[in-house]
Amino acid sequence: MSSSQAKPSYHHGDLRRSIVAAGLARIRAKGVSGLSLRQLADELGVSTPALYHHFRNKHALLMGLGEAAMAEFVVVMQAAIAHDASAESFALAYVGFARHEPALYDLIFGSLLWRDSHAEAFQAAARAHVRAISHHVQALQNRGELPTNVPALRVVQVAWASLHGLCRMYNDGLAFTPEAIEDIAKTAMTLMHRALDKVSA
Repeated sequence: MSSSQAKPSYHHGDLRRSIVAAGLARIRAKGVSGLSLRQLADELGVSTPALYHHFRNKHALLMGLGEAAMAEFVVVMQAAIAHDASAESFALAYVGFARHEPALYDLIFGSLLWRDSHAEAFQAAARAHVRAISHHVQALQNRGELPTNVPALRVVQVAWASLHGLCRMYNDGLAFTPEAIEDIAKTAMTLMHRALDKVSA
């Protein structure tokens, strides 16, 4: 076999990272239904058993990809908060991720991994992110930028429910334009802030 035909050699950790990167790329291009361990193995130039050494089946791979996709989402949200701590910035970053990464958004916020009792690691990572956002909201409340009469976690849950519904409608093709979804997201945050002010009055 010539050197050009030889299969690439991976260290243990390198192959796992390569599998995850290739898996995310395939989901971006073809969705979860287009994910195939055999095709990933062919793409990476390794045997299918080599992939099974890291992920015992497609479902295990999806859990690993879900954790990686959630990590990407967290980076986007943290960057938005670091740049501008307002609820509007949070909302725009959230819907922006859903718009630009619809397949990854479906993976991390869809039922596939959330209804799976074996996806504890993924679910724990997601809940940790929600707690981090709750701490951010608590900090805004402590600074007097948000009313304190509603617990921070409940504020996050209401905002999340509103934005998730909006993103699902957009990604499912329910008529919104990119400009409209951003304006609706900002309006939702404004209305929520007014409602909190009214409750605290």
